[in-house]
Amino acid sequence: MSGEVPVQDRRQRFLGKTCLVTGGSRGLGLATARAFAREGARVVVIARDPDQLKTASELIGEGTVAVSADLSSVAGIKAALAEVAAQVDRVDAAYINAGHAGMKRLDDMDEATWDRVFDTNVKGSFFFMQALRPLLAPGGAVVFCGSAAGRRASAGTAAYGSSKAALEHLTRVLAAEVVEDGIRVNIVIPAGMNTDISARTTGLPPGGADAFRERLRLSTPLLREGEPEELAAAVLFLASSEAGYITGTALLVDGGLTGFLRPSA
Repeated sequence: MSGEVPVQDRRQRFLGKTCLVTGGSRGLGLATARAFAREGARVVVIARDPDQLKTASELIGEGTVAVSADLSSVAGIKAALAEVAAQVDRVDAAYINAGHAGMKRLDDMDEATWDRVFDTNVKGSFFFMQALRPLLAPGGAVVFCGSAAGRRASAGTAAYGSSKAALEHLTRVLAAEVVEDGIRVNIVIPAGMNTDISARTTGLPPGGADAFRERLRLSTPLLREGEPEELAAAVLFLASSEAGYITGTALLVDGGLTGFLRPSA
């Protein structure tokens, strides 16, 4: 029948394709990079820390292209993608995951924290997409990583939540700008995930990471954190041809956090 989408073997949806992941040396990025590799992709992973990147490359598997770079500056982005372009001729799918979390209240916020959050999460994402575009294959897909903090306000998230809200809007703008090239752009919106990001969040007091995670867990209707593999599954769906009619949209992977309150017992 005309217009039918062929059924794929989900175990090998990315066979013969090149998939790129930023912030791919740990947490959500690493889980997604490994998921792409399991489904047949050649994986390009970009991260800041060379030692973590080496370990991640070994976990992702043979043939991984690893690039160490700081993606908060345009110069760093251009250098990273020049290195990528020297090793691959195209990118079929990209998960732009690199980000920075900074939590400070109004009276404590400083310019350096604000700039680092926005430089990484918003400016970095935009200019990475700009530099990546010549490498994107026709019919390619880009998935950004947002956050429930961009939809649900809470004290201390002025910089982080605003940056993720901006990124969600930016996703729609970029989807409109590249749609004529057949490129799809979407965003996943995770909430509390079982990673170490809270331990690396600027502004949380020493020992405050566990308490922060517990508060978030109790606020989530499913009463648990999401697993990185659950977020990876959402990214791979949006990056695959199964989502070929989806662009400019956000996929919530948040345990219901932004949608409703858990009914009282």
